[in-house]
Amino acid sequence: MNIQFIDFLILIGVAQGLFFALTILFSRFFKSNTNLYLGIGVLIGVLINIQYCLLKYKWYDSYPNYRIFEDIEFVLLFPVCLYMYYVKFLNPKLKLNIKHVFLLFPFIISLLLNLYIGGHFYFDLYDIYDKQWISIFYKIEYSFSIIFNLIVLIVVGQMLFKKNRSNNYTINYDSKWIRIFYGLHILIVITWIILEVIDYYFYGDITFVLWLFLNFIFYWVGYVGIYKFRLARNRYEIRKIVDNKKKTTNIKSRESDENPYFLKMISLLEEDKLFKNPKLSRNDIAKRLGISIGYFSQMINTASKKGFSDHLNFYRVEEVKRMLLNDDFKNYTLLAIGLEAGFNSKSAFYIGFKKETGYTPSKYKKLNQK
Repeated sequence: MNIQFIDFLILIGVAQGLFFALTILFSRFFKSNTNLYLGIGVLIGVLINIQYCLLKYKWYDSYPNYRIFEDIEFVLLFPVCLYMYYVKFLNPKLKLNIKHVFLLFPFIISLLLNLYIGGHFYFDLYDIYDKQWISIFYKIEYSFSIIFNLIVLIVVGQMLFKKNRSNNYTINYDSKWIRIFYGLHILIVITWIILEVIDYYFYGDITFVLWLFLNFIFYWVGYVGIYKFRLARNRYEIRKIVDNKKKTTNIKSRESDENPYFLKMISLLEEDKLFKNPKLSRNDIAKRLGISIGYFSQMINTASKKGFSDHLNFYRVEEVKRMLLNDDFKNYTLLAIGLEAGFNSKSAFYIGFKKETGYTPSKYKKLNQK
């Protein structure tokens, strides 16, 4: 592949990443305390890419004073912003404290020392007579930046995958998104380390691989991630509205029976709203009722003309209908409402809703808005 073409892709990625970062940071639609850190993280990734481009095209040969920009170690700031994002993603209500601010100290110390060194070498503002410590500082800074990024990855991994998570970290969103994002974060750091080793031992400059991969992250965050942000935020806010109301919507099943286990099942669905669990199964209900799965299936067949899945679909659709016609939920997407009602996918939501009502969710909402 032509290297010039690769450089062109990197430049396009820089522009794309800048657009996504500004969208996340300043768009009212995506603005939140959680997305703030992701937006800053993406922006820092863009700045790292710009550093590579300026060095690649020898821009500093014409403007040597601006080489001080190259000395700013954004790789010490990048993991901090992503760490803050992970923390706020896991618990949006968690307030950051002074211990989180300490994570900025390595970047601040590096920045101040690099500015001090640059004041001598690039601007002749003063003389540094003893320069022996500078080369030692650069080696420590280089090694620490790698170690620091790895430590952040390990700490975040413990937060995401620890089975007995403390109350300080409670996932309020779909965990699949954040784990995929974490996997890409790991690949970025590992790719960076591998390329640094190759460059150190074999003097082969193939760092463009890292920048291409970083640009792929920009595209992915933009086209997939932003959609997920909106969906996740919608679901979280819908849940808050429902929790704040603390009212039991008394949905009456269209069938009833004197079988006490059947009536208890209906009570679990109507009062405890177990139907909101997308993974709810016959076995789960049978355990709650204290009966065998075999007797549960027999009971459903005897007491009702509908199957268990039909009952779940009925209650989920009723919950969706209630929210569609409530002004408190008018600003949220149909999919977010469907997922919060217990449907596990967009296709299941639309098929189940049309089966119950004869209309798509959007058509039903339009017909009944008045």
